Amino acid sequence: MGNPDIKLGFRKTAYLYPSTDVDGNPITLSAIAFWLGYFDNGVWNDLKPDNICLMEHYTITSDAEAPSNTYPLEMFITGNTLTIMPDYIGYGITKELPHPYLNHDVCAINSIDALTAGYALFNDRNRHGMSDGWKLYLAGASQGASNAIAIHKYLDTHPELATKWNFASSNCSSGPYNPVATIDKYLADGKVVYPVVFPLVMKNMFDSYPEIMDGFTEEMAYSQNYLTVKSEIDNMLAGKQHNTDAINKVFMDKVRTTVDSTLADNEIYLTDILSPEILDKESPICKALYQCLEKNDLTKGWTPIHPMKLHYSSQDMVVPQENSFAILEAFGNNIVTLEQSSIPADHTTTCSLWMVELFSKGF
Repeated sequence: MGNPDIKLGFRKTAYLYPSTDVDGNPITLSAIAFWLGYFDNGVWNDLKPDNICLMEHYTITSDAEAPSNTYPLEMFITGNTLTIMPDYIGYGITKELPHPYLNHDVCAINSIDALTAGYALFNDRNRHGMSDGWKLYLAGASQGASNAIAIHKYLDTHPELATKWNFASSNCSSGPYNPVATIDKYLADGKVVYPVVFPLVMKNMFDSYPEIMDGFTEEMAYSQNYLTVKSEIDNMLAGKQHNTDAINKVFMDKVRTTVDSTLADNEIYLTDILSPEILDKESPICKALYQCLEKNDLTKGWTPIHPMKLHYSSQDMVVPQENSFAILEAFGNNIVTLEQSSIPADHTTTCSLWMVELFSKGF
């Protein structure tokens, strides 16, 4: 029957750590570390984690969703691990700063620094330490998936760090590993179901690569229709009080101008959002945007050493399956294992199914 006074639980600790910002300057960031334990007659006992998981969170626009401010779903799927989840720049302690969306190099360095500080905190708090033979696993869904593969790249191009952390593999779902392929797909389709991606991408490209975007302005990227609500959406993004659903609703309610039989309720034409110049791949501003995106193409510029498992859905219209195919084409099936969702599902459902699988099967 077991002892009813013994209850399994988590120890979650938020902490601050030093890292670097998009310009390479020192910055203090926030993260959480959590691991399993149990209460025995009201007394907390830490378990000895089997492994470490560096878990990257998906796209958020509300600071209330930052790992340090909530109990993320990922807490319940990683098993008996020391799990570390960093707040990205722009959330947690740095919520007043712009978020460097899809700036993979910065997010990778920040996350490695979070791992170092989180492991030190764990060793200070858990007198049992790690289990013998522990390994490091990387994981994430959506934006978190691409950040996890960016960390994978960082470790495999710094083999001394991969050895230090006993790096084993990555397990990810539905990530924009190749932003160029993602934008290409949007342009080919002429419509999108997750329009908030455009101000997130544009703002990051201007913030992260001013030398490339010099001479252009954000306004040049948008349609006259979108410019009428740009300040409202800018304020929502800067305030960090609204989630992506709320911001996407503004697009649907105030930006979308055309509803016809070929457009689903959750879709919007790119011509409602973007200027003719940004839709023209031969225009100077579009070429500059693509140059920024190419800096974050995780299929180029390195040779993976450790394996990666990538989960995807053919029906994902937010992060199209072309991203996973691009990784496989670049690195081959000796490194990459593609796993199609058991149910052809939309983006959110696909990521949720991945979480269920990770909980049931492990890394």
